[in-house]
Amino acid sequence: MAKIKDLDDLDTSEKTNKFIAAADMSKGKKNKGGRPKKEASEKASEQIFINVTSGEKAKIEAHAKELGISVSALCKISLAKFI
Repeated sequence: MAKIKDLDDLDTSEKTNKFIAAADMSKGKKNKGGRPKKEASEKASEQIFINVTSGEKAKIEAHAKELGISVSALCKISLAKFI
């Protein structure tokens, strides 16, 4: 196998240059992954605060855990029938 001793020995043909350009992955836009961004109308940006006793909070958290959902999701589901 021939060794490259000088830059003049390096193959700089158009075919080789096209191959190198096609193999260069740094030029393309990378896909960041993840889900698409929500529309502004779909984003939940408002908050509602309620006060509960420690016993009520424990019951709500236990029920949410039983269902395998967050407390927030449980509250949204519970309130959905009224809105």
